[in-house]
Amino acid sequence: MKTIFHLIKKDYKLFWLDKPAVSLTFLVPVVLIYIFGSIFGRPDTAPTGIRIGFVNNSNNKIAKKLESVLDTTKTFKLVKNYTDDKGNVIKFDTNSIKDYVIKGNISAALVLPEDAFTDTSTSFKIKFYYDPKNQMEMQIIEGLLQQTVMMQMPGIFMASMQHKAKEYLGEQKGIMFNKKIASLVSQYYGVDTSKILNWTNFNFDEDTSDADTSKKTANVFKDILQLDKEQLVGKEVNNPNATRSVGGWAMMFLLFALTGASTSLFDENKSGVILRILSSPVSRTDILWSKYLYNISLGVIQLLVLFFMGYLLFNIDIFSNFFNLMLMIIAAASACTAFGMLIAAVSKTSAQANGLGTFIILVMSAIGGAWFPTFILPPFIQALSKGTLVYWSVEGFLDVLWRGANTIEILPYVGVLLGMSAVINIFSIIRFKKGNIF
Repeated sequence: MKTIFHLIKKDYKLFWLDKPAVSLTFLVPVVLIYIFGSIFGRPDTAPTGIRIGFVNNSNNKIAKKLESVLDTTKTFKLVKNYTDDKGNVIKFDTNSIKDYVIKGNISAALVLPEDAFTDTSTSFKIKFYYDPKNQMEMQIIEGLLQQTVMMQMPGIFMASMQHKAKEYLGEQKGIMFNKKIASLVSQYYGVDTSKILNWTNFNFDEDTSDADTSKKTANVFKDILQLDKEQLVGKEVNNPNATRSVGGWAMMFLLFALTGASTSLFDENKSGVILRILSSPVSRTDILWSKYLYNISLGVIQLLVLFFMGYLLFNIDIFSNFFNLMLMIIAAASACTAFGMLIAAVSKTSAQANGLGTFIILVMSAIGGAWFPTFILPPFIQALSKGTLVYWSVEGFLDVLWRGANTIEILPYVGVLLGMSAVINIFSIIRFKKGNIF
């Protein structure tokens, strides 16, 4: 037994000396558990700061109350103005806010029409314009929007009941019916009949967010909200779900492939291949450039194959905007190659490079939008996600495949990816000159 104990002790010593093994065993799971826990493990925490365009064309008190509620809630951040080419701040109207959605500047817009709620209305009208390039985001926005209206607008319920009574029973009988109902409510619940009968006197500034009361009211009056939805972008997309996800998965596999190809420098050095190459009239710079360009070409080929398979298997349209798709593919392959070279430059062994690369790739994929949309992440993680090449690649591919973005529109994505590639390459070259590998 003592011998077995010493053998186990030896294995633990070797394990703790193997930093990649330790990180994959403990660090990677802990980080991923934290990310997933921040999203799915806290049901009491709803998304916050969701940007949504807003136009209020109604002078109705309820419409103004709804705008006030949406303005103060943490869930939404209303965007009411835009800046034109001359730097002027202009208030949105219905047409300009629809164009704003179509151009991809915002995912959804809410418009309260002039007749949102009138003296004869039985429901509250809302125009909802959206770009469902992120289906989960649209479902959450719509659900939270309806919940906000239901929980905060009890005046609509009272007014709607009275209007419906007059509509179905006639003016005089409707008035008598409403009075009798108001009398019964007043008798059993102690509510002032004047507030029930005259909804215009309802105190719209009163806090009516009591959860239990609001939920009961919402369940009874499910049809009180007339949400007129119009999809502005993506109607012609053949397979929306596959089109949304193909870019994220392609990026994750590309990162793994190019990181492995870059760290092959360790194997070539160990086998003596690099020494034999250096004995010929070839410099270290030539070796690095050849490895870099080889990996970029490999990345381009891999992405082309993956997108082509998406076309064959899921009918994803990759040819109608193929030129801009190629620009994104080249930019993404360059950035991923630079990342792989960086991992090789800062690592001392092949095992360390593989462990470090796996950890960073999984984290970047999780927070960069490759697995799920970034808007459901905590705000500080959303800020971090914009520092990853996965985020800019996924958003760029989605704009090309979903919106058919032109060359000018994808320049920010291409520019950021190539900029990241340049900065990372400079740092990697400095590290390589210190002779970590050869």
